[in-house]
Amino acid sequence: MSAPIVLEPPVALTAAERVRAVAAVGVARLVLAGTRARPARVGAILRVLRLGTHPVDTESAARARASVVTVSLRCASDHGCLLRSVAIVIAARLAGGSVMWRVGAASPPPALHAWVEAGGVPVGEPFDPRLLYRPLITI
Repeated sequence: MSAPIVLEPPVALTAAERVRAVAAVGVARLVLAGTRARPARVGAILRVLRLGTHPVDTESAARARASVVTVSLRCASDHGCLLRSVAIVIAARLAGGSVMWRVGAASPPPALHAWVEAGGVPVGEPFDPRLLYRPLITI
């Protein structure tokens, strides 16, 4: 049995945005591989990346998300929330800012989801994940 996968639409990117997004996805893959995708370990790395930054507005965070999902099919799919959220944090950091990274859990059935927030609102999510998932890790 197969399940349909809905991809987010790509956006036009400048050369600098494309380079930043490709680098962010690559570094996010390295972070997840190096930490074995354990959220607490990933969070420790993201805490270091946040040092010396200022929070970005929702528009900048949405643009970082759009650039990440444009360059990576995995990030654009419904099943790439961890890679997508870490890549968005890294893309925002490469642009000189920071976003809030969250991992939440829901049950039953047990489910995990990772997302980013800017200005206290989830960025680019089809619904507010805070209504379904209880945040476990916030960076």
